[in-house]
Amino acid sequence: MASTIDVSVTDRVDASPSQIRAIMFDPRQDPTWMAAVKNVEPADDDLRPGARVRRTGRFLGRTLRWTTEVSGVTDQTLDLQIVDGPMRGTVAYRIEPEGTGARVTIRNVGAAPGFAPRWLLTFAMRRSLAADLRRLKQVAERRV
Repeated sequence: MASTIDVSVTDRVDASPSQIRAIMFDPRQDPTWMAAVKNVEPADDDLRPGARVRRTGRFLGRTLRWTTEVSGVTDQTLDLQIVDGPMRGTVAYRIEPEGTGARVTIRNVGAAPGFAPRWLLTFAMRRSLAADLRRLKQVAERRV
């Protein structure tokens, strides 16, 4: 049985929540701020429950393909279900207004794929998510 991985990163971004949302909640923007994502293929144009996106990327030296489906969306949250690929689980984006900026959180929870030990996957995922959040911060703050 696969073990569960639960990784979360949070940082303050000095951009408005709407500016952050325009980048973070638009799958076509993923390659600009997510290092692992090389290609996105939205199956739906609308950001609504049930909308799916197929992504291709690299993680730990492997080419991976996975599909996410929107399970919930508000102005401040986007919840995705990973419906196929090497890892099944959830991805949650949170944008909490804070002064003139926002506190942004990315959380991934799911069954660890069997191609590496859980400790290595957890370490690599945390490092990857933290780097992605730094890139999101840079992109959003440049657009202010």
